[in-house]
Amino acid sequence: MKKIILVLTAAALAVTMCACGGNNNGGSTESTASSVSSAAPAASAELDLQKALEKVKAEIKMPATTSDYTAARLKRTFGLDEEKVAEFAGMFCDDGVTQDRIIYIKAKTEADVPFIQEKLKNDWEATYNVIKNYTPEQAAIIEKATVDTDGLYVSLVISGSADEIKKIFKETVKA
Repeated sequence: MKKIILVLTAAALAVTMCACGGNNNGGSTESTASSVSSAAPAASAELDLQKALEKVKAEIKMPATTSDYTAARLKRTFGLDEEKVAEFAGMFCDDGVTQDRIIYIKAKTEADVPFIQEKLKNDWEATYNVIKNYTPEQAAIIEKATVDTDGLYVSLVISGSADEIKKIFKETVKA
């Protein structure tokens, strides 16, 4: 009986995650970036977030199919919109089971950074709280995630390859 309930619960979670997937428009520029404003300068050089994401896509094999974050998905998942976000790029596994995701965000102002950090952390914790009882392997990956900041830039990487992804991002930033 426990196995049946577990399977049904996992299936319901998978359907729910798929339903939240939204439309994938193939990663067009509309889906991955909003306009860049002339906000306060970042601690590091200006970054091309989409370029960093494309390099990660080229070098890291994700464990499932992925979709790029759209502005609508960014709002639905994290509660963020162009009011506080100058630019973003990211992708997530869309199979309904694998929790890998990468999101890079440039805040409009320094005052927006803590708000964005909190939103990413809230999503990370909510994902962990749902998954920890169903897929321990995914929960272990989520536990190791961190919300990182550098000036106006905030990122969240949930992946078994997180260290490699962060290294690629840092190398891209320096380039």
